Amino acid sequence: MYLTRSGSRFRFQIRVPSDLTDKLGKTPIRLALGCVGVSRAQKIARLLAGQAEQLFIAVRSNELSGMKMVDLRGLIIEQLVEMLTATVDEAVETLALQENVRQKELKAFRLRHQKESFQREKEIEAKLKIVGEQIREVQERARTIEAGGIKDVRAELDGLAKMVALSLDGGPARPLLSDALEEWTNDIRYHEGIDAKKVRTDQNRITDFKDFAGDRPVNKYEFFDFQKFANLLSRVPSNYSKIPELRGKTRQEAADYNAQLDPDKRLDTLVGKSIEDNYLSPLRMFFRDMAAQHQFRSPLTDVIIRIPRDAKESTDRLPFEVDDLNKWFVHAVKQKRADEKWLPLLGAITGARVGELIFLQGKDLYPMMGPSGERYWVVDLRTDLTGENGAKEKRQIKNKPSRRLIALHEIFEQTGFIDYVRSRDASDYVFPAAFYHGKDRVEDPADAASKRMNRMLKKVGIHKTLENTFHSTRHNAKDAMRLAHVDERTHDLQSGHRLKTVSRRYGKKHLKTEEIEVLRAMPLPTGLDLSPYLKAFQKA
Repeated sequence: MYLTRSGSRFRFQIRVPSDLTDKLGKTPIRLALGCVGVSRAQKIARLLAGQAEQLFIAVRSNELSGMKMVDLRGLIIEQLVEMLTATVDEAVETLALQENVRQKELKAFRLRHQKESFQREKEIEAKLKIVGEQIREVQERARTIEAGGIKDVRAELDGLAKMVALSLDGGPARPLLSDALEEWTNDIRYHEGIDAKKVRTDQNRITDFKDFAGDRPVNKYEFFDFQKFANLLSRVPSNYSKIPELRGKTRQEAADYNAQLDPDKRLDTLVGKSIEDNYLSPLRMFFRDMAAQHQFRSPLTDVIIRIPRDAKESTDRLPFEVDDLNKWFVHAVKQKRADEKWLPLLGAITGARVGELIFLQGKDLYPMMGPSGERYWVVDLRTDLTGENGAKEKRQIKNKPSRRLIALHEIFEQTGFIDYVRSRDASDYVFPAAFYHGKDRVEDPADAASKRMNRMLKKVGIHKTLENTFHSTRHNAKDAMRLAHVDERTHDLQSGHRLKTVSRRYGKKHLKTEEIEVLRAMPLPTGLDLSPYLKAFQKA
């Protein structure tokens, strides 16, 4: 059985079984199906094929005996045509039923639409009725208002107009920036546990903005004030107030002075990252707090202050070359001051920050016991400091991960640093000279120590502005731990870096004994020469 197709018309054809060719002939039995769909043609063909097989069986069983070949073929074709006609009639009836259903659905849809339209009209009519009543009420009141009443209405409207104008202008004036800044600094920032130097620096940066844009109520600043300030900062020489020819000049004057110099003689300006971190970040925080306190929208909400493209690019901090560290160690080991002698080695091996090392006290360094009774020396930054009168003082650290244990490499025992630490009392600073300049106590020991270290680097000849400073030793320590194949989570804990993934934040948040053992014995960078420290200890 198969179908043939010509355009959209199909024809059914079935082969006469070989055992019946003597009765029905060899010519296949064919029947035109007309214009029907493919799937329907296939269905009809299957029905006709089944009926034809039943008729072939009847011929074989001699149920149709006594008839001629032509009569037999005609009988079979006639019965197949009757089946085809019945099938088509059924299809027509089905289509009629489908059309009837469609008409009923269409009628139901029209009825629903009419009902909804009627309901909407009723709702509109009700609303119009309410509005009409309100209009009539207003008209009635208008007829009863006397001359004095009209004046009252006008006065009320004038008041409303002023309120609208005031609202469009940002609302009533809030405190001046200078007054709000003083209150915010003294009553809020100094009580947040932040380093006092950072608080003062932020206050000064916001004051710089006030000097540029003017001392206005805090809700009267606009986006352009901040964008223009950023544009100016990108042109101002860094540390311009310390440059003799620029002392006493405003930022605008300093920027204009720098711009008129020959390109190869222009002074270095602020880098884009410094503008963002040191100026714009404090301004965002200040105006966010002021907006919450005084109920206005901060002008820095949902806006981006763009750093000009010609702003100086940031300089990447780089680790020291091993040969440069060796030069530094040769110089440092000869120094009489303990901080000048030991800070270079401590920074390069542990990666600790200068501000963390300067405030170390005798109690902060102690041995931990290993599994077999070995002693592993550590620095503990998790405790408070002991003040001069024995009272506790909060240890100033950069962030939460900085409050940590630091493993000390065994080289600090071999070079005599541990012996030096043991000579200090528990409440004594390990580097007491760092707190004095002559007989005067320095205001910021960490800053003074950083400057002292950088002066030493310049003297040795390995200092590069921003690129190679004492902070570069943290990069050296990181490289050393990577080269020694120390687990990354372990050296993040050692360095006081934030654990960035959920997986790394699970588990103990400070070094375990096994990790301290690894860090204590890890191989140091190839070529790093510590013989100056070792020889000095042996001579002592």
